[in-house]
Amino acid sequence: MKFTKAISNPLLTYIMAPNICDVLSEIKRIIKSQHSHYLALYAIFLLPLNFFSLIFQLLLKHFQQQQPPPNPTIIISLSLLLIIFSTIFTYGAIISITYSVFHGFFNRQVKLNEAIKSISTSFFPLLATNIVMFTVIFFVSFLILFLILLLSFLTLLLDDVHATLYSYLNSLSYMVLMLSFLSFVTYLAINFSFVHVIVVVESCWGFEPLRRSWKLVKGMKWLILTIIFLFGSFPILVSMSGYNNWVLIFVSSPIVAMFSLYNIAAITVVYIYSKEKHGVVANEGFGKEKDGAHLPLIP
Repeated sequence: MKFTKAISNPLLTYIMAPNICDVLSEIKRIIKSQHSHYLALYAIFLLPLNFFSLIFQLLLKHFQQQQPPPNPTIIISLSLLLIIFSTIFTYGAIISITYSVFHGFFNRQVKLNEAIKSISTSFFPLLATNIVMFTVIFFVSFLILFLILLLSFLTLLLDDVHATLYSYLNSLSYMVLMLSFLSFVTYLAINFSFVHVIVVVESCWGFEPLRRSWKLVKGMKWLILTIIFLFGSFPILVSMSGYNNWVLIFVSSPIVAMFSLYNIAAITVVYIYSKEKHGVVANEGFGKEKDGAHLPLIP
């Protein structure tokens, strides 16, 4: 890995985006510097979150197979408890780990109580920002869905099609719809990937983190996509598998939790690289700490 070197005109400095190996190496350095600290955050937030989420899936599947079906109030109560529990522990993990990794990148030692304390200042701003983000995603998704369905309806209405052709076009329209939504969700996931880091680090909320994230991901999109697939594929497979074995739950929960830890850390590291690439970090008073940190990459 190469670091920033002095050139005649600093304004002409070209900063190359890091690759996934650079990011993983940086995460390893940060976690190794305070191994017990990140192990504590992992045990407090991520391990219980993934363990109880998988248990809830097992209980839900058990209730669905019961004859006669259980009282819907039980299902609703369990769902509400899971939502509250997941929100608290997910936000706690995101905020405390992001806070720790960001400071750890610049070789600052973070105490466990400081990381926990950061949750109180960023929890509600992050919650409000996520509400804004999901509202935007919902309305844009609804608009895209409406346009696709309208186009499919007009195509079938204007053409005199036979039943077999109608069935073919109907299947094709559903395929296009699914591919469009998958591409749309992936596109938004990439462009909004820095939102939680911006809320924690820059102390802003609402539409501003969305705008900032959309701007900062430029030049880093392929790297972010790699991180999403690398750390998101296994947890999704575990969630979709519908485990019905307690042994598998105990085995998979620690692995899924570790993937979550590395995912949060990776996005935070890429955010720092992206800010340096856009020439922002130096304006935030971190210049004196660059000597000990692996900041910008150049050819």
